[in-house]
Amino acid sequence: MIKWKRKGWIGLTAFLITGTLALLWGVVIQFHRDYHAIPPGYLVGNGPSCVEALKEEGFPFSFLVIGDTRGSETAETLIERALKKGKSSFMVILGDFVQKPDLWNHRFFLTEMTAEIKPPFPVFLVSGNHDIDFKESIKNPDRRMTPEIYESLYGERNFDFVFNQCLFIICGIDPRTPASYLNSLRARLSRKGKGKRHIFIFIHTPPRGLADYIDTSLPGEEEFFSLLEDFKDVTCFFGDYHGYWRGQRKGVHLLVSGGGGGHLKRSEWGEFHHLVRVTVGHGKASEEVITVPRQFELEDDFEEVVFTHLLPWVDHAGWVFYLLMGIFLLGSGVLFIKFLNSLRSG
Repeated sequence: MIKWKRKGWIGLTAFLITGTLALLWGVVIQFHRDYHAIPPGYLVGNGPSCVEALKEEGFPFSFLVIGDTRGSETAETLIERALKKGKSSFMVILGDFVQKPDLWNHRFFLTEMTAEIKPPFPVFLVSGNHDIDFKESIKNPDRRMTPEIYESLYGERNFDFVFNQCLFIICGIDPRTPASYLNSLRARLSRKGKGKRHIFIFIHTPPRGLADYIDTSLPGEEEFFSLLEDFKDVTCFFGDYHGYWRGQRKGVHLLVSGGGGGHLKRSEWGEFHHLVRVTVGHGKASEEVITVPRQFELEDDFEEVVFTHLLPWVDHAGWVFYLLMGIFLLGSGVLFIKFLNSLRSG
C-alpha cells in the first residue's frame, strides 16, 4: 500500500510539472509571436496614423471613453460589450492603462491591444501617473518608461485632432512642470477652437472640489477653466479616481470616468466598473454608461507576469530558455512515463 501511495504521488507530481511546463512554454511562444507581430502602423496612441484612420460619416457619431484600465480583464470585457452597442469612431483611454511605468508592461499592453482586443478603430491615449516613470520607481534603467520612450511608442502627450467639426484635445500633465499643459491647451484652443460644434478635452487628473471623496487636484485649474470661458459646448473627461461622477462648473460639462479596471472607490453614483459611450448629434452630446461586474482577473494577471518577467529573457537569450524548458519538460515527461510503466508491470 505504501509503495503504491509513493508511486501515486510521484506520478501526480510528474503529471502536474509536465502540464505546467507545457502550458508555460505554449504561453511564452504565443506571446513571443504576438509581440513581434505588432504592426508598425498600430492605431494605438496619438499620432498622424491614428488621425488618418478616422472616417468621417457626419452626425450622429459615437466614441468611447474609459479610464484606469490597468490591463485588466474587466476593461477588455467593457470594450467588448461597448463594441456590441453599435459603431464607434474611436476610443480614448484616460490614463493608467498599465499597472506600472515599466517598458515591458507597456509592451504587454500593446500586444494585448493588437493581438487580442483588436479594436476596429483608433485608440487615443492620455498619459496617467502610472504610465510614465517620473519618480524613477523602476530600478532597472533599461525598463524605465521615460517621457521620451513613451512618446516614441505612442506619440505626443499633448495632442489634438478635428473630427466632424468637433475639436478633441488630449492633455498630458508633466509633474516636473505641472502647468505646462496649459500652454499647449491655450495654443490649441486659440488655433482650432473657434467655430467648432463641440470641444472635448481629456485629462487624467480631475480638479479638486468635485466631491469630498475625490481627493485630486488639477494643476492650474483656475486658469484651466478661464481658458474655456469663451467657448460653448465644452465637455471635459477625467480619470484617476476609480469611480464615476458627472456635473458642471462654470458652464463646462465635467465627467470623471476612472472605473475601467482598478479597485473601485465609493461614490454617490455607486461603485461600478464602466465605460462611457458618447454620441454626438447636431445639437448636443449624450452619454451612455456601460457597466459590467468585476471579471475574474487571474488569467490576465498570470499572462502579464509571464510576459513581463519571462519574455524579456526570451527576447535576449531565447535559446537558453528553450533549452532549459526542453530539459525540464523532457525530464518530467520521462518520470511520468516510468510511473505509467510501473503501473502496468506492478
